Amino acid sequence: MTPVLNIAPILAAVFTLLGAGVLAPYIYLRIKKRLVPAIFFKIAASVLFLLVTGVSAAASTAAQWERYKFLFLGVLFGQILGLLGDYWLDMKDMHTAHHDAFVFAGFSSFLIGHLFFIGGLLSAYGRGAQTILSILGAGFLLCAFVLATEKPMKLRYGRFKWITASYTMVFGMSVAAALFSWLYGGRSPQPLVMAIGLALFLLSDLVLSGTYFGEGKDRPIDIALNYALYYGGQFTIALSLLWIV
Repeated sequence: MTPVLNIAPILAAVFTLLGAGVLAPYIYLRIKKRLVPAIFFKIAASVLFLLVTGVSAAASTAAQWERYKFLFLGVLFGQILGLLGDYWLDMKDMHTAHHDAFVFAGFSSFLIGHLFFIGGLLSAYGRGAQTILSILGAGFLLCAFVLATEKPMKLRYGRFKWITASYTMVFGMSVAAALFSWLYGGRSPQPLVMAIGLALFLLSDLVLSGTYFGEGKDRPIDIALNYALYYGGQFTIALSLLWIV
């Protein structure tokens, strides 16, 4: 890798600001249910966080690339699958005859994307028994929490219960992988920043669960908060690669 340490943070900042600029009209159009023009802004915002991932990875030295290449690739592939999953979930409202197929495709794409995040983190910061058990335990706990709170939160997962449970478990493992990579992997700032991004991502999904499976939770504030948290998370995950030491 040829290091571009001086310009990579600048490019990453520019792409992040452009992402915020593109996200604002997307949220407006989504609230107004103008789904066709909205999807173009959404894809543009997603491409911009992929560009942030690319320039952040390009900032690495040859030695860093050799050690962390699977982390770079894991984040990149995970975010590509996130772009696809987000696109398919929007398609459910544009092609209602295939609503369920698009929901399953979207959830599955995000699930596989988190597996790439987990694999990248473990390849970079170690795969000790303590880390693996901690990650699995966190996944089970989050999954159990989501299933146990379905009725208290007045949600109805219905036919999507098991894909929701599977996705939630893997998501919990993804957040835990970042946290325990920081805790047991030398306290590098990168996994900690990535954990913050994943936490924002998780908060967006908690908002989204009310929109998908609850009633009266698809207000403009819910839509805006969901996408602000989601894209804030994805851009933070991408920017975390600048903190590799």
